[in-house]
Amino acid sequence: MKSNRQSDPAQPFWPFDLRVFAIVAGLWSVCLAISALIPGPVADVDLVDPVETIFAGVRFAGYDARVVLIVQAGIFAAIAVGIFFHRRWGLLLALWYMVEVVMSHLAFVIAYMPIHSEWENVRAVASQGPMVVLITLYLWIRGYDLIFGSAPADARPQKVSEASHQAPVRADSPSGDVAAVADYVSDWWRR
Repeated sequence: MKSNRQSDPAQPFWPFDLRVFAIVAGLWSVCLAISALIPGPVADVDLVDPVETIFAGVRFAGYDARVVLIVQAGIFAAIAVGIFFHRRWGLLLALWYMVEVVMSHLAFVIAYMPIHSEWENVRAVASQGPMVVLITLYLWIRGYDLIFGSAPADARPQKVSEASHQAPVRADSPSGDVAAVADYVSDWWRR
């Protein structure tokens, strides 16, 4: 049975790559949960707990690190669910969390830079900084229109080609095949 219900034209279009990001965030959530709940195969947990993590610029180790990893896994799971099901709060949570990660990395580097024995850890965290900033910028660029309500079609109106113009291009030049493929991909991508 088919319904006569029309799709909501005011609802903005969510890019496919955000759904891929949601899947990756969900997988990362599972990895964090596994690393928090399952002890390492070699480590003797009674003597040394190898789990360490950084949250809000503070290094956590042992049981505290496991709790922080479980909280982070929950945050990533919420991000994955929110973005995968096209919820605005999912993008807001992802942006908030990534900004927190950028500030956490910066605070850790500033706090531990004077300690010579921590230079290796500072170097490792500082090398992660550019990638974390790029992920944050990616979320901002892809989610700005979705968060603040202006659809990408409103921001950048597309020029609609006339069918009479497309037919001579396809008939007279070899680039017509490229134009036909581009039209097909464009129509498929908008679905």
